[in-house]
Amino acid sequence: MKSSETYLIGGGGHGRVVLDAFLASGKQIDGILDAQLAPGSQVFGVKVLGDDEFLESVDPKTTRLVNGVGSTGDSSRRIEIFERFSKIGFEFIGVVHVAASIGKECSVDASAQIMAGAVLQNRVNVGKNVVVNTRASVDHDVLLADHVTVSPGAIVSGGVKLGRGTFVGAGAVIIQGIEVGQNCIVGAGAVVRHNVKGETTVVGNPATQLE
Repeated sequence: MKSSETYLIGGGGHGRVVLDAFLASGKQIDGILDAQLAPGSQVFGVKVLGDDEFLESVDPKTTRLVNGVGSTGDSSRRIEIFERFSKIGFEFIGVVHVAASIGKECSVDASAQIMAGAVLQNRVNVGKNVVVNTRASVDHDVLLADHVTVSPGAIVSGGVKLGRGTFVGAGAVIIQGIEVGQNCIVGAGAVVRHNVKGETTVVGNPATQLE
């Protein structure tokens, strides 16, 4: 047995994107854990081993996890998985796709996931369990706090701050210098021109609070 094993939690749509990024980067995944997939089946040549209960049989000190749970606005399941297994002692690792672009002096947490075609300009700070998804653009001096998701094609302009757990929908635009509080949802295609307080959903152009 190798000194450590790496397992992907979640083999659905987002999980497959993450797995694809790992394989493209030359990294190995030793198995997939997903209750919705048949044990013994395979995704991209990686075997499904069962569900989360499989982790009861392994040592957290020699096991690394990859968060394959996605989000379409509600990130609670993804955050719960990360926090529950981190508390037990498992280490989560992320990936930077070989087709992503990372600028100078960026700080990207080891658990973050930066997908194909994503661009991070210089001095971007990326927290734990963050996803910057396919072809998303994050400009200079942006802060993405823990558990933020930036969906495919979204544009985050320079100097923006996104609070913990905030979700930015596909194709949304957040103009320069905006601050978005924690646990917010920015709807797909929204254009955010003003600061957004925490626990708020905004939609439209210009983005306004959803009642």
